[in-house]
Amino acid sequence: MPDSRTTPIGPYGRVVAFLRVCTDTGISAIRTAGNPLRAVLAAIRSAVTRIRPKRRTRSLVGDILLVQLLLATTIGGLAIGGLWVIADAVTEHSLDRWAVAWITDLGSLGAPLYRKHPVDGARFLHIEDYVAKYPEIALVRYYSQDGVPLFERRSHTLAPTDKIAPLSSSQLERLKGMIKQKHPYLLDASHESANLLRVSAPVWTESLDAADLDNLDLRSTSRDNVHLVGFVELGLDFSRYHEQLLDNVLKGSLALALALLPLAVLGRNMLKRALKPLSELEAPLARLAAGDTNVEVSSGGHKEIAAIRRALRTTILALKERDKRLRRLADYDPLTGLRNRRSFAQKLNEEIARVGGRRRTTSALLFVDLDQFKYVNDTLGHAAGDRVLVQAASCLHGSVRPQDVVARFGGDEFAVLLHDVGPEEAQGIAAEILGVMRNDVFVEEGQSLNVLCSIGVTVFGSGAYTADELLSQADMACQESKTRGRNRFCVHKISKRERSRRAADVGWSHQIQQALREDRFFLQYQPIIRLEDGMASVYEVLLRMSGDKKKTILPQAFLPAAHRFGMMSEIDRLVIDKALAALARFRREGYDIHFTLNLSGYAFEDPELVELIETHLDKNDLEPNLVIFEITEQVAVRHLAQARGLIQDLIRIGCRFALDDFGTGFSSFNYLKHLPAEFIKIDGGFIRNIADEAVDQAMVGSIIQVARAVGKRTIAEHVEDAPTLALLRQIGVDYAQGYYIGKPAGSLCTTPFPLAQMRSRRIRSA
Repeated sequence: MPDSRTTPIGPYGRVVAFLRVCTDTGISAIRTAGNPLRAVLAAIRSAVTRIRPKRRTRSLVGDILLVQLLLATTIGGLAIGGLWVIADAVTEHSLDRWAVAWITDLGSLGAPLYRKHPVDGARFLHIEDYVAKYPEIALVRYYSQDGVPLFERRSHTLAPTDKIAPLSSSQLERLKGMIKQKHPYLLDASHESANLLRVSAPVWTESLDAADLDNLDLRSTSRDNVHLVGFVELGLDFSRYHEQLLDNVLKGSLALALALLPLAVLGRNMLKRALKPLSELEAPLARLAAGDTNVEVSSGGHKEIAAIRRALRTTILALKERDKRLRRLADYDPLTGLRNRRSFAQKLNEEIARVGGRRRTTSALLFVDLDQFKYVNDTLGHAAGDRVLVQAASCLHGSVRPQDVVARFGGDEFAVLLHDVGPEEAQGIAAEILGVMRNDVFVEEGQSLNVLCSIGVTVFGSGAYTADELLSQADMACQESKTRGRNRFCVHKISKRERSRRAADVGWSHQIQQALREDRFFLQYQPIIRLEDGMASVYEVLLRMSGDKKKTILPQAFLPAAHRFGMMSEIDRLVIDKALAALARFRREGYDIHFTLNLSGYAFEDPELVELIETHLDKNDLEPNLVIFEITEQVAVRHLAQARGLIQDLIRIGCRFALDDFGTGFSSFNYLKHLPAEFIKIDGGFIRNIADEAVDQAMVGSIIQVARAVGKRTIAEHVEDAPTLALLRQIGVDYAQGYYIGKPAGSLCTTPFPLAQMRSRRIRSA
């Protein structure tokens, strides 16, 4: 049940809630805690925790208004307190003066009580009448010279049980000594009632000597004939004054509080109105933080807010200009101004999707390569080569329609996307480009030359081919044009073999999609042993697909289709998920192992891959250095910049890298300087026949030397017999894997490989 006393948390209710919670938690804590100070601190912490708003954004208007309200309350409280103190002091001083005047009068009125022959009962009437005029007088008491009470008059404001003791002997002695003083009065406020003041004074008579009877100056007469006759005591009740003062203070406080309420509402509205131009910036700032720079910020408000708005508009304009420059750099070639390869690939994918959804609609792709461009660079220099590229780009752009897309792929390669054209029209545009380029003359340092080109044409319409496949078809057609003598175009024609392969790929794509839906992908693990001791501390994770009748399908059967149909990114994510979960399970079972995982080229196009890997590592409570990612040399070289960035990101979070199929490229050793891989997996082509091929032995030996020089460890793949393993161990390979060591399986091989039984092979000289 909710607490009916709960106060809403806000600028006003927070203080009330804090005090209430402090009271509740403090009482309960003090009851149970042994240390009162510790209990109070615990109560305050509990109160702050309970009233703290959860995920609530503070309001500037509320904070300013709360500060104003606290200041007004503080100033009002100080003012009321000051008025209370001043009024109380003035009242006390005034009553003291009245008390002196009243006791003087009552001392004179009580003179008949001390006569030797007192009159009848009418002697008290003057005293009664005097006291009745002043309700503040609660008690009048007369004493004889010896301190014996002679007369007492009590006010009805005093309770019958309220006993007021007579003057003590010490007080009487003090009063006797005050006869000749200027102010012979004794004030006593020590009574139990805080509002009762007792004033006492001596009563005496004075007589003149015979010598002073003729002296008209009374100030010069003798004052030695003073006779004490008694004492008078006056009790004054000031409670009525204090009650009235307290009532006035309470009324003033209530009036102040009632005045503060409309002032708070008025102040809140005025603050909201004054800060409205600032609060209107909240939505534009949120959109700007989300990356949307298409926001409008109007002017207005006070000069401070107007300055903020101007600064925000300037920032938005700067961001728009920056985004425009970045988009230009990201989508366009800086030399020619044409689209770059990445931007062109996006347009090509959009066109494939568009024509794939329409019947009898085709488009065309042209791949253009300049002929003998290397000759221009070698004879005229690279600066002249750049000018040739700019002129060629202008010719291409001027030869196509406005809706077509022209791009520079790099070097002297260009691509043209022709929208909604058939084979004949595409060939006509290609012929027109050849004619324009043939007639265009480039002049440099007095030399003139014609820059010719070769063109490959492919027409698409069904959406059955990916962008990479279409570019490959156009590239092959362009190469055919160069083979036939250059300065011509060729149209790519699909062979029966390619049609058959394409049909098979479509079938595999359906099987892959079904396997993903039905979770029919599983993992096997192949050991990688240390050639130092034969221990299998590292396992390569290999993907398999379960087919009909529980038949195991190897990756070389379905991965090509997955590549061509763009499903590798999803497969990469699946392997990461399953592999890291399996690694965590094996380590919980006591296996101290590491996994190596293969990444495809599509990993470089997945901006969320690193975050995904971090998530799975955290979910499975795995150290990042337990995972080694493998990437082939060919893929790394093709995406060198992206590969370097991805590897550095994964190394930053603690993962490790291996460069697979190393040695197949022409500049393999050069890439070692740019790719921060910890392991080098030597390509299996050098390993299979290394025991009998001196050239392979020399190649592997050089790879090992370079790897050691740059601080990397080597792994030999495809070890299929004992002589090969013995030779690899002899020449210094660090790790080895292959069917001879262990085939991929669903379980781990925990027995060390018997390296001691192997004999070393003699290394053949080349």
